Amino acid sequence: MGKIVGCSVVIKDDFNNILIVQKKVKRNEPKLWYLVGRTLRGKESTEKCITRAVKDDLKVNIFDLQIIDEYKINDDENILLYTGNVKESINMGKDITSYKWIGIDNLNSYEFAEGEKERLLSCFNK
Repeated sequence: MGKIVGCSVVIKDDFNNILIVQKKVKRNEPKLWYLVGRTLRGKESTEKCITRAVKDDLKVNIFDLQIIDEYKINDDENILLYTGNVKESINMGKDITSYKWIGIDNLNSYEFAEGEKERLLSCFNK
């Protein structure tokens, strides 16, 4: 088992759609879609990391955090995947250009960052 270096969160609405975000990128970089997530800072806990990511990106608090999976990103580094709930209206943070609620039927309509589509598929099947 590798070292945990980051975390992402699956946020579902009442219709089992999952929230994805598009981050600001430099010119000529592809505009990819992601789950909300971050890299751990120093000795920060994964729970604090994901709380910070949601607060920064969506300007809301997240509740009922639960770890649902762990994904290998290379030979010795993993990320934790959480699920959680938001109870407020989402307002995009400065690094987010767009967000969408998507269902499993819409998955192929978006270009995701490496590994994100596989994580999303596993979440729809849970």
